[in-house]
Formats: sequence, structure tokens, C-alpha cells
Amino acid sequence: MSNFGETFSPIAVKDHRCEWCLGPIPKGEKHKHFSGMWDGEWQNWRMHDECFAEQQEEALNGWPEFMPGAGEMPERVKQLVAARTSGGKGQ
Repeated sequence: MSNFGETFSPIAVKDHRCEWCLGPIPKGEKHKHFSGMWDGEWQNWRMHDECFAEQQEEALNGWPEFMPGAGEMPERVKQLVAARTSGGKGQ
């Protein structure tokens, strides 16, 4: 089975969800976007830049497989979620 795809670093034109921490990627934020085939499955996901870096480090250290939601939200994302939950705009 061949793996193929590409990771881009776009600026979000709408809100998205990070596959690593499941936190929001707000409109206007630069992030990682992968689209392609991996282990026979079509993949199309987005991650915060810092979540992508953490996931890559885990993979280098023998993390057995990618699991959505396996990472912890970065502190700035926790603050964004708290601001949105409390009725603030958060950005």
C-alpha cells in the first residue's frame, strides 16, 4: 500500500477543529492541513502548529499510531475555549 499526501500551512478561512487536541482552529489562524492516503485510508485533517509539532515528536519517539484527541490543548487554545464559553469573542 502506498502512502501519499501533502501537508500545507494555510490560514483558516473558517473555523476548523484540531485532530490532535480537538480544540478549535479559529478563522484567520495559520495551521497544518494534511490531505492524502495513509495506511489505505483517506486522510483530511487539520492541526494547530504546536499540536502538529507535538504529534510529530510522539511519532519519532515510538507512538504506536495517530489517535484523534490524543493530545492536550495548548494553553492559548484553552483560553480561547474559555472565552467562547463565557460569552466572550475569544479573538
